[in-house]
Amino acid sequence: MCDPITMMTSGAALLSTAMGAAQQAIGVTQQMQRASGQRDDYNFLAAQQRNAAAVDETRARQAEQAGEADADKARQKAAQRLGQQQARLAAQGTDLLGSPLDVLGDIAAAGAEDALSLRYQSMRDAWENRLRGASRQAQARYYETAAGNVDSTLKVMKSLIS
Repeated sequence: MCDPITMMTSGAALLSTAMGAAQQAIGVTQQMQRASGQRDDYNFLAAQQRNAAAVDETRARQAEQAGEADADKARQKAAQRLGQQQARLAAQGTDLLGSPLDVLGDIAAAGAEDALSLRYQSMRDAWENRLRGASRQAQARYYETAAGNVDSTLKVMKSLIS
């Protein structure tokens, strides 16, 4: 028969081993939950960046459309000013040679310059939005890579081995 002290010692050792295994199982579960949470966080951030990039592309298209509309308005305004000036000169009976012709040319050139300036500004705004969108896409790819690199199973296996 076994000695009562040996039985108590064996029982305590068995209980200690069981407690250690339970603590390790709890640790592994917590580690898996943290890894899953971290992966979810990275995926959320990636989705957020992709959505922001889509908004940037929409803003770029809107800037281009607004620029075209503004350039058209500037051209129409220039044509209107040119017509008004021609009407004034004709009403005065001015011959459209020399200085009056230079004035009409200056009005037309100023109108074309305004239209080109507005178009250039809209193209620049669109480019800035697209550049920001490309940066956000790159950030999204980084987050997706980081989410893919979160591997809870490798850490779990290392914990079980040790």
